Amino acid sequence: MKDKKENIESLMKQIENIIEELETGELDLDESIKKYENGMLLIDKCKKILKEAKLKIEILKKKDKDEDEYIEKYEREEENDIENDDKELF
Repeated sequence: MKDKKENIESLMKQIENIIEELETGELDLDESIKKYENGMLLIDKCKKILKEAKLKIEILKKKDKDEDEYIEKYEREEENDIENDDKELF
């Protein structure tokens, strides 16, 4: 496993390079197949990175939503407490 985590940009650049090599038509069949296979592996890595990013975003959205709901609930309870305190004074 690599020490440095690959990022989507570097993977995409590698995929672009493979496509360019394949499009030249200068590779023999075996080399083309190897390049294609490598490209597919890189695409799978990109999909995994994007899936993880999407999951992180969904988690952050849920966390944000949960915090907003908690704050709204707290504010409603606080308003009710103030109203009840006002009623007790009269």
